[in-house]
Amino acid sequence: MTDAFVHVHVDPGVAREAAESIAALDHVAAAHLVTGDYDIVAQVELDDHDAIPDVVARDVHGVPGVLDTVTNVAFEP
Repeated sequence: MTDAFVHVHVDPGVAREAAESIAALDHVAAAHLVTGDYDIVAQVELDDHDAIPDVVARDVHGVPGVLDTVTNVAFEP
């Protein structure tokens, strides 16, 4: 299992709706509104780390209001 954390910047005024839509996507374990440089942090869980670019580009960027993302892949210690 591969976990990735996707930091999402959205249009003003749509963070809550975008977070709910992202949370409903396949492979998204959770999506949280956060403070700081980004509006949402989503945890993506995949069996294959090679699928991360497709999930982020197709699914997360397909949510209305999403402007930009930064993805961090988690590694076990």
